[in-house]
Formats: sequence, structure tokens, C-alpha cells
Amino acid sequence: MEDVEEGIGFGIIRTSSYDGGLAFWTLEEETEFSGGGGCGGGFVHGGGKGGSDGDDSTDVHYRKMIEANPGNGMFLGNYAKFLKEVRKDYLRAEEYCGRAILVNPNDGNVLAMYAELVWMIHKDSSRAESYFNQAVAAAPDDCYVQASYARFLWDADEEEGGEGEKEERHEDELVTQASRMSFFSGLSPITAMS
Repeated sequence: MEDVEEGIGFGIIRTSSYDGGLAFWTLEEETEFSGGGGCGGGFVHGGGKGGSDGDDSTDVHYRKMIEANPGNGMFLGNYAKFLKEVRKDYLRAEEYCGRAILVNPNDGNVLAMYAELVWMIHKDSSRAESYFNQAVAAAPDDCYVQASYARFLWDADEEEGGEGEKEERHEDELVTQASRMSFFSGLSPITAMS
């Protein structure tokens, strides 16, 4: 096993080893870690050397960890996040999110990420909203879950509104403006009474 330097909060970890069920992250720069809940979303942030070589080795590392621990919801969820945010492989991210949910159906962050993927890939607002509702129920105080749900509601409202509804709203605004103009262009109420 290799040397490990650990820190709490901001720190440096240098290792790339796997030892009997314990996985160590490959990070070689200052990294911020956050635990479950809160605004961090329960995922490891930062790290890596960058470039596609780092992405490939990270992908291989995740697959090895998942192969050794197929029932570990944290590994599955983190790999799904990597696939979504780094690889932009949304279909595989959806698959691994689904697997993570099967292992831990009460992980609000994974449920929210899965809902985002359902909306992004399939544009199925009712299904996405169902998963967002589960995420909010599982993690009501998590700002990542709340922000993801708010963004979805905004995007879904804009997208499902469509052009026809926008034109209808525009026409309604014009009618309202025209009625205000006709009200003010006539005699004032005081003048009309005299």
C-alpha cells in the first residue's frame, strides 16, 4: 500500500491504490472534500491532473471500484456524476444513477441527478418531477436538491410553454395594455362626474 496524506477540509491526497475493499482517490492537488448533505451534494470536488488521460484513468479507476463493490451506492452515484459532468455521457450516467437508486433509494442527491438526466435525455417532465419530489422528500434541507428542482421547474415551464403559449401571453398583454390606454385616454372619472 502507498503513502497516504489526508487532510480535513482543504488538503492533499496522493495515492492511487486499492486495498481489500478500501478505495483511495487519485488526486494530486489541493482538494476540497464535503460530506453528504449541505451544498456539496455529498460528492468529492476538485482534483485530478486534467486532460483526457486523467479522465481515462479516472474512468478505469471507478469501473474497478464498482466491479469490486457493485452494491456501493456512493461509488455508483459518484461514477454517474463523473459520467454526466466530465464525460458528458448522459445515457451511461442515467444507467449508473438508476443502479445507485436501487442500492439507496433515499439518496436525495442521486435522485435529483437522476431527475435532471431524465429531463435532459427524455424531456419527460412528469417522470422527472416525480424523482425531484422523491429527492426533496429525502433531503429537504439540501440546497443542491432544491436548486436542481428549481432549475428544472424553470426550464420545464419555458420549454413546455412553447411558442403558442408565448404568443397567447403576448396577445393578453397587448389587450391589457390597450384597455389601460383606453381608460386613460377618455375623460377622467372626476371630469365625467361634473
